This record gives sequence, C-alpha cells and structure tokens, in this order.
Amino acid sequence: MKQQSVVYLNSRRTADFETQKVEIEHFCKYRFDIDRIFHDNQSPLIPASNRPEFIEMLNYCEYNGISNIIFHDLNVTLKIPDVFITELSMVLKSGYIPYWAQGDFISGGYDSDERRDAVFSFYRYLDKFSVQHSKGKRGKKSAGVSSRRPGRPHALDQKGISDLLAARRSGKSIGEVCRIFSVSRSTVSKILRDHPELKGEWKGPVAPGKRT
Repeated sequence: MKQQSVVYLNSRRTADFETQKVEIEHFCKYRFDIDRIFHDNQSPLIPASNRPEFIEMLNYCEYNGISNIIFHDLNVTLKIPDVFITELSMVLKSGYIPYWAQGDFISGGYDSDERRDAVFSFYRYLDKFSVQHSKGKRGKKSAGVSSRRPGRPHALDQKGISDLLAARRSGKSIGEVCRIFSVSRSTVSKILRDHPELKGEWKGPVAPGKRT
C-alpha cells in the first residue's frame, strides 16, 4: 500500500520544475501517493525558515496528518550545507520523514522508524561537523579539543562509515564521497580495503565521465 506524501520542489525555471516533477513522479510511482506539490521559486540560498512555501508545506503536513516529504536531489541540497542542515532540522523536529528522488544514499528504506532514525543520524553527523568546521574557520580552540594534528582527515564513527559505504554503493565517486563526508582519499581507501567491490573504476549507475 502506497503512503501519502507531499512534494517540495525548489526551482526558478518552469522547464526545471517540469523535469523535477517527472523525476519525482517516477520515484513515487510504486511507493507514494502525492497529495500536493509545493513549488518554491525563491533562491535556494534563502534559509528554509524565511521561505513561506516551505513553512506552508510543514503546516499542511501537520493539518492533514502527512508524514512523508519528497524532495528532488540530495546532491544539490548538500552543496549548500548550512541551508540544508537548517531545512533538515525543521523537517525532523516536526516529525516528518524526508526522501529524495535523486542521490538518496541514506539508509532505512521505506520503513518509517528505520528511515527516520537513519536520517536523524545523518543530520547529527552533518550538524556536528558544521559546528567543528565553523570553529576551525574562526581559529578558536575550545577546551577539550583533541590532539589531532592540523590538517589530519576528519575521523568517521561507525555510522559515518556505514553512510559512506552506502553513498559509494549508490554511485557516488571517490571525489564526491570525500566532499560529502569531508574526508581524504586515503581515509576512503582505508575504509574500502574490506570492500574491494567498491574500489577502483566504478561500474555502478553513473554516467561516464563522472567518476574521479
């Protein structure tokens, strides 16, 4: 049985909106019934809390008892991490479960509880790293900072490693994985030692020329 959902699309061009809509409908075909599509044509750089369409979507979900929100492309939203973290925080705090039609490597499948836990773990990782990165940019050192030498790659916990492997299996290149999880290529290589099928030239569902 398909689950009820709403769709949130952010695009400023009609052609882009129509393309996104087709991809969303294909993604939802056997999984979700689309109750309503929210089209936001504001700049993606604007925080979600300042986007009336985003707030209206959350209120609509609450009023109609809909818990699933479908977005278009996780890769695109990750390019603006601060905005994405705020957006994801608002969705999770409201009790909703986000999915992305493109680039979704987060685990949990379509089981509501498992998916919610997986997305929340990913959010906590991103939020924690964002805070650490901001402190580093300001050049401030807080009490209890580890003795990790400057420039050393960011360490991943077990959940981070699992998400990294899932991203690789979904078709992300080594370079993309490094950017998403803020780790070095050597760190990724060490993690992939026990997963030889994920090393080397990718044979997965990615267009030629996208692997690095």
